[in-house]
Amino acid sequence: MISTPHTVAFAVAGAACAIAAYTDLASRRVPNALTLPLIAVAPLLAAFDGVQAALAAGAIVVVMLVLGTFVHAAGVLGGGDVKLLAGVAALAGFPACIDVVLYCALCGGALAVAVAAVRGEFGAVVSRLRVGVTTTLAGRSLALGAAAIGARGTRIPYAVAIGAGFALAVAGLTVSPFLRIVQ
Repeated sequence: MISTPHTVAFAVAGAACAIAAYTDLASRRVPNALTLPLIAVAPLLAAFDGVQAALAAGAIVVVMLVLGTFVHAAGVLGGGDVKLLAGVAALAGFPACIDVVLYCALCGGALAVAVAAVRGEFGAVVSRLRVGVTTTLAGRSLALGAAAIGARGTRIPYAVAIGAGFALAVAGLTVSPFLRIVQ
């Protein structure tokens, strides 16, 4: 059973993802005015489920920002995408944050392939993939994203993939338990 604080957290994250997807599609930016309050509110909303939940949300934010810094430095995600992912993962809580990250990576890979196909650069993307980077599910998706970025020199609107990944993870928690990756 999903509690009221979880419902509020999911609604906040869903609205943030929708706004971020729109701004990312329109301007290729995810604004700090959206992501920073999202990161700040995650532990506060989690506190309604207790101190442990609030601490877990804070830890998720920190871990996601640290790992996201490396992904951003590699040129795979923009800074706004990293902050958006940190916020929505923290709002999902633990262990659902793992599903959020994995679904976002899968959706990002699918989006990168779709963008490359629309641009007529699918062959260039495939030729840029490296076997060593593609050893994990997330690695494959991130490598596809990096290859799509390298093929044209432009970023894909990854906030769209984050929104889709978050929606799949929440569906697994609420109405479609078969979508859960982590039990």
